[in-house]
Amino acid sequence: MRYNFEEEDGGRQSEDVEWLPLQHHPVFSTPPDRDRDGDRALTLPKNLLAWDGASRLYFWDSYKTCLHRLSVRLGEPDPTSLLAASPSKVLQADVQLNSEVQRISINRNGSALFLVGLDGLYVMYLYGRTSTKESTIICRTVLVGSEIYFDRNNAIRTLKVCWHPYSDTHLGILSSDSVFRVFDLSSALGQPEQEYYLQPVEPGSSHNATAICPVDFSFGGDHMWDRFSVFILFSDGSVYILCPVVPFGSVYKWESVLELYSDAHMFGLKSANSKAVKNSNLAISWLGATFPELTREEVHAENAAVLRAQPYALFDASISLQGPLSKVSHGVEDDSVHPPVYEGRAVSFLYDLVSKDSILVTAWSRGQLQIDALADEVQPVWKTRGKEDMMRSPSVHPVLSTSQGEASSASPLSGFLALSDSFGDSWIVGLTPSNECIMVEMETWNTLLPPIIDKVDKLIGAEVPKDTDSTIISKELLTGPRVVLLPPSSPHLRSVSADSIEGRSTLHQYFKLFHENYVEYAHKVYFELQHHAPHVKKIIDDQYSRLCKAQQKILEVERKQEKIEDRVEHAVRFHGELEERLQSLRHLPAAHKTSLSKAEREFKSELDRFRGVELDALRSSIEAVNARLKRYTHSLQPSQSNEERQVSVRRKVRVQENEMSLLKASLEKLSVMNSENAKKVKVVESALKGREIGT
Repeated sequence: MRYNFEEEDGGRQSEDVEWLPLQHHPVFSTPPDRDRDGDRALTLPKNLLAWDGASRLYFWDSYKTCLHRLSVRLGEPDPTSLLAASPSKVLQADVQLNSEVQRISINRNGSALFLVGLDGLYVMYLYGRTSTKESTIICRTVLVGSEIYFDRNNAIRTLKVCWHPYSDTHLGILSSDSVFRVFDLSSALGQPEQEYYLQPVEPGSSHNATAICPVDFSFGGDHMWDRFSVFILFSDGSVYILCPVVPFGSVYKWESVLELYSDAHMFGLKSANSKAVKNSNLAISWLGATFPELTREEVHAENAAVLRAQPYALFDASISLQGPLSKVSHGVEDDSVHPPVYEGRAVSFLYDLVSKDSILVTAWSRGQLQIDALADEVQPVWKTRGKEDMMRSPSVHPVLSTSQGEASSASPLSGFLALSDSFGDSWIVGLTPSNECIMVEMETWNTLLPPIIDKVDKLIGAEVPKDTDSTIISKELLTGPRVVLLPPSSPHLRSVSADSIEGRSTLHQYFKLFHENYVEYAHKVYFELQHHAPHVKKIIDDQYSRLCKAQQKILEVERKQEKIEDRVEHAVRFHGELEERLQSLRHLPAAHKTSLSKAEREFKSELDRFRGVELDALRSSIEAVNARLKRYTHSLQPSQSNEERQVSVRRKVRVQENEMSLLKASLEKLSVMNSENAKKVKVVESALKGREIGT
């Protein structure tokens, strides 16, 4: 794809810009004289690529000794593409570089870039003046630390150079003389602002001197005291910490510093360890002097969002070198201060912050990687009476160790970058020693945390949307275009006429500067809005479908609600009827019966006994008498003689008279008893009826 831009340079001219895949850009090509220094290129580690974190990629061309600035577009026209503008902008140093560049890096606001080699450390300010050569920008370039590192009278060389993450003008430098220095480019280029001598082993110890040489370092991240820490790797793989190290004038968030100040008062001073209390007092003094706004009552977070570090050092104390970091395995700290034995020597170190965890990565010369995580929070430690109180250094959890298994003969890369855009897409860019560009797209992991579903949603069968990304516009675009730093101008610029050669050249330079920033920003805004259109439409369609389903479920609930209301009304009516029946039953006589007393219960049991026993005995006696009478009448025989019959009759008559008299007496007793029982029953019944009527 091609775009045409018209620029003013004494007239109107057209410049064609072609957007190519990054790996096919013309600047990444093998020069004809590639082998003139090939052996040296393969033996020294390099990183000749840098990225400003937005839309500009920088590449140092070792064969043309110039810096290429490539405008890149991430994820356009499709999410997997990575395009770069051709031709590139060429940036040239205004001084002769006396060293082959091995590594480049850009500061956080994109205004300066350092070039480091074996014989020099240069800082190039990227907003320069336009040269007579087309598409070439001459940038002011200065030499840093020439009085210490690159003097012919000493052999001190730089091991690692890094921009400080909280300052645009401070560099951290680790050198072969086991000294860590901090340089302020805004004040002095030749002398350091701060110096720290690294001597992890006390003099006179039996450790080998080569085993305690520092090889690499890394600044800490935005977490607690890590933001004031420097992690230093030694050749035997041991890691030490310097804390606190703060460049003068560096800027920090108010909330972050206030949290440390409050914790030191709340927890540090209440510790049972006297050494911890002592260091907490020193930390409070140091924080109050370095950030004096903390002790002022009239300064609050509303009117001071950031704090600037003031120059300060404790008078009677110096920062202690903490370490080495001990290993923790299964919750038990290893007594051995030396790390596990790896082949070769430690050569590189990386610190990274993943959420709240501090990750330390150590690379070894034989290809192994050792990944650890800090198990304890980093705390500032000072030493004071010329003696250092032995404090327990932080420990680490081993996370992962890798090994190549067999020797590898692959050539090292000359550059390595990780790029990412606001949509979550990322790429890895590598540069081979033959200036060939390698681009690898990284697949994103779309697995999200399981959503929390409310119980009510479960009851109505609510569905959880698959796409929960609610980001519409990236924060990078919302903050606006990057602030443009105007190039240095002549004090007589206001008296220069716009029609003159100098005036036209200055106007053309300003035009190109603002064009590169604001036109690129406008294009990014246009692309992101265009890219988000289907994404927003997808979100709206998904929400509309969910709304329709919710409305259908609401209608179903309303229909069911009518049936439920009818059933509730029927239940209320039935309940009323039951209440009425219960009230009518309560008015019945039986409902008012009371329990009999003890005497009444005994009398009733006696009546029941009379009724069930004595009356039955009377009936059985009557029946027996009747049976005997019948037998007697049938026992008279007509064939008997009169005399015998008379004798027997007389005898029987006597017997019968006697029996009849006895029977009459018994009957009279039974009748009397029966009449008495009947009277008693009538009395009881009348008493019961009277009680019922009375209740």
